Amino acid sequence: MKTISRRARNKKITLYNLVSSAAGVSTFQRTVINRVYLDTGYAQRLSSRGVATQDKAQLIIDLRDMATTSNRAFMPYKDWAALTDKAGHFTFNAGGDFFVEEEVTDELPAMTKQQMQVKYPCFSVASVADPADNLLQIIGR
Repeated sequence: MKTISRRARNKKITLYNLVSSAAGVSTFQRTVINRVYLDTGYAQRLSSRGVATQDKAQLIIDLRDMATTSNRAFMPYKDWAALTDKAGHFTFNAGGDFFVEEEVTDELPAMTKQQMQVKYPCFSVASVADPADNLLQIIGR
């Protein structure tokens, strides 16, 4: 069984799930997730001109030991998309979801995603690995 020490999982993120997009207005569900591992320097490399970054983040969540707002549980995207009431669950989908380092109280669409990107370091979900041993790995850019 793979584990990551709780000491290494000392970060907090705010996840914005894209719930619906109709008539040019997107609706997001905000979930704060505690006890995650977040590496915002993921994919940095040394080049001849110094350190080059690809603006990627690696996020690892131990599904057995996390805390979320409203006690939401993780659900794979296909199952989550089929729900009519998504309030009790969260997911990660590369089709519109993004996350912000730390806890953010701003709601969308009151603030646009572009305004949020100016204010906070935001990472769009680029890929999600199937949870192996209850460890969920997400790459954001």
